Amino acid sequence: MMNSMRRILVSVCAVLSVTGLLLGVTYTYTSRTLFNADVFATRVADGLARPALARMVAGELADQVVAVRHDLIAYRPLIVGSLEHVVSSAPFRAVIKRALKRVHETLISQTGKEIQLSLADAGVIVRNALSMYPDVAEKVPTKLLAVVGSGEDRFNGKMLASVMRVASRMRTRAIVLLSLGLAMGGLGFILSRRKDLYLLRCGIAMAVCAFVIGVAARFGGPGVASLMKTDFGAELVRALWPAFIGPLALRMMILGGIGLVVVAGVTSTLKRVNLATIGRLGWGGIGGRPRRTLPGLVRGALIATAGGVAAFNPMVAIEILIVAASGLLFFFGIQEIFSVVMMRLPAVEAAVAKERSNRPRVAMATALGVVIVAAGAYWLARNDRPAAATAGVDACNGHPELCDRRFNQVAFATSHNSMSGGDIADWMFPNQDRGIPGQLENGVRGFLIDIHYGVPVGDRVRTELEDEKATMAKYQEILGKEAVDAAMRIRDRMVGKETGPRDVYLGHGFCELGATRFVDSLEKIKEFLIMNPGEVIVIVIQDEGVTPQDVAACFERSGLDRLVYRGAVTAPWPTLREMVESDQRVVVMAENHSEGVPWYHPAFEVCQETPYGFKKPEDFSNKPNRGGTSGPLLLMNHWIETTPTPLPSNAAIVNAYDFLLKRARSCRKDRGMIPNLVAVDFYKTGDLVRMVDALNGVEQPQSASVR
Repeated sequence: MMNSMRRILVSVCAVLSVTGLLLGVTYTYTSRTLFNADVFATRVADGLARPALARMVAGELADQVVAVRHDLIAYRPLIVGSLEHVVSSAPFRAVIKRALKRVHETLISQTGKEIQLSLADAGVIVRNALSMYPDVAEKVPTKLLAVVGSGEDRFNGKMLASVMRVASRMRTRAIVLLSLGLAMGGLGFILSRRKDLYLLRCGIAMAVCAFVIGVAARFGGPGVASLMKTDFGAELVRALWPAFIGPLALRMMILGGIGLVVVAGVTSTLKRVNLATIGRLGWGGIGGRPRRTLPGLVRGALIATAGGVAAFNPMVAIEILIVAASGLLFFFGIQEIFSVVMMRLPAVEAAVAKERSNRPRVAMATALGVVIVAAGAYWLARNDRPAAATAGVDACNGHPELCDRRFNQVAFATSHNSMSGGDIADWMFPNQDRGIPGQLENGVRGFLIDIHYGVPVGDRVRTELEDEKATMAKYQEILGKEAVDAAMRIRDRMVGKETGPRDVYLGHGFCELGATRFVDSLEKIKEFLIMNPGEVIVIVIQDEGVTPQDVAACFERSGLDRLVYRGAVTAPWPTLREMVESDQRVVVMAENHSEGVPWYHPAFEVCQETPYGFKKPEDFSNKPNRGGTSGPLLLMNHWIETTPTPLPSNAAIVNAYDFLLKRARSCRKDRGMIPNLVAVDFYKTGDLVRMVDALNGVEQPQSASVR
C-alpha cells in the first residue's frame, strides 16, 4: 500500500513538474510579449507589413471614408490602392506603434477606465497617399481615422481594461509556476526509488510536450484563423500569429532541449541507445498493428492527420521532420558528451566498480545536467525578449552610426532665420532658399527662428510692437534708424479692418515684410516627424515679446508638444536612439524667456556660441560669445551679414565644402567640442549637409585639401 501511494505521489510530482515548467515558460513569454507596451505595439505595427493585412486595413479605412462621404464610393478602389501602400509603410506603422503604446500603457497602468484611441496623426499620411489623386483628396475629410472610445460597439474600453489587468497577473503566476515545477520535480526525485527512471520519464515528457507545443506555436496560425467568423479577423490572426505566438516555438525548443539533456545524461549511464534501436522502435510503432481498439484508432487518426498535413502543406511537414531530426541529433550529441565525460572520471569509475551500481553515475550525470539546464535557462532569460522589442528605426538622422551617440556628440545642419524662405510668397529679404518644410526634406535638422505677436490685416500681418521696445532698439542698431522708420511707415499704412485674431507669427523683425503663422509651421514639422520616425531636431526660438506660455500653447495646438524632449539638458545626454525610442525628438530652446515651461530651455544656458555679424569671410572667429564657455552644446554662427538683404553669392563662398569644413574643424579645436549647430544662410548653396556628415564621421571628406 505504501509503495503504491509512493508511486502515485512520485507520478503526481512528475506531472506537476513538467506542467509547471511548460506553463511557466509560456506565461513568462506571454507576459513579456503582451504586457510590455513597447514590445506589444512593435509587434502589432510590424504585422501591418504583411501585404494581406495591409490590404484588409486599407479596406476598413476606405469604408470609414465612404461612410463619411458616401459620394466617394466611386473612388473606393483608388482609395484602397493608395492606402494599402501607406498602411504597410514604416511611417504609418510608426504612428500605429505610438498610438498602441499609449493605449497599452493606459490599460496596464490602470490610469483610466474608458479608453479613447485617436489616430488623427495618421490623417497626415493618408492625405499624402491621396495626393496622387487630387480630385479625390479634395473630398476626403481632414480627420480620416475615427476616434474609438468606450461608447463604440467595437471597443469597450472598460471591459478591455479589466481583462488586461487580470491578465497582467500572469507575471506573478509565471514565477509561481516555475517555482512549483522545480519544487515538484525536486520532491519527486527525492521520493523516487529509481531516480534514473524518474529523470528519464520527466525528460522524455518535457521534450515531447515542448515539441508539440512548439509545433502548434509555429504552425497553428492558419488553423486558428480558419475558426474566425470574419475575413478581417482571420487575416488579423494570420498576420499577428507569427509575431506574437510564433516566437514561443523557440522557447519550447529550448525547453525540449533541456529535457533531452536530462534524458541523455541518464541514458549515458545505461546501455547506449543507438540509431538502429530508435529506428526499429519507431517503425514498430507505425507499421505494427496494435491489439487494442482505442490505441489503434488514436494511432490511425494521428497517421492520417500527418499524411493530410504533408499532402497539403509539404513545406510544413518538411520543417517538422527537420526539427525532429535535429532534436535526435542534439540528443545523441549530448549523450556522447556525457559518455566521454563519464569515461574520463576515474573516481567515478572506481566508485562504480566498487558499488556495482549506476547511482553514482546518475548523480554525476544529474549534476552535469543541472549545469547545462542552468546554462539553457540563462540563455533563455537573456533571449526571451523578442527581437521586435528593440527593433526600431534603422538610422537616426539618416545614419545608423549616429543612433548610439549622445545628443551633444552630434552635429546638426542648421539654418539661420529658418522661417524666411525664398519659396514663400510675399516674403521679403529671405535668408534661406526654401521654407522649413523644404529644409526638413533636404536634411536641415536645426532651426533658428524668430517669433512675434501679430494681427492679420487684409493679406498682410501687422506686428504688435507694444511689448518689443528692446527689440526696436536692437533693430535700430542693426538696421539703422532709417530702415526701421521705413518699416514702420509701411506698417502704419496697413489700415483697415482686422481679418483675424492676434496670434504668434514667424517673422524677421517685422511681420509686414513676411510672416507665417507659428502653429502652421509647427504642424508641418510634426507631419515630417511622423513620416520620419528616426529624425531628431533642434529649435532655437528668438522670442520677441512672446511669453513662454503662449509658445507652449502653440506647441499644444499643433500637436508637436507630444514629441518635445523633456529630459535634462546636462550631461549625460541621451543617445539619439533613446530619444527616438521615447519619441522625444524635438529639443526646444528660447533666447530670452522660458520660465514656467519645463521642456522650454534657456538657450544660452544650454548653448555656448561663436560671434555673428561678420562682414567678410576673413572675419570669422571662434571666440566665446553668448553662453560663455559653460554650455554643453555649441552653436557655430557662419554667415556674412548684409542686412537687410542677405546675399546667396556670399553663401556660395562660405558654405563651400572645404571652407565650411575647415571652419568647423578649427571651431572644434578652439572650443574643445564639436559644433552641434552649424548655422548658415542659404543652406542649399554650398555643401552644408555633406559637410555635417563629414563632421559626424559618417561620410569621408571628398577633398584632400581639407585638414
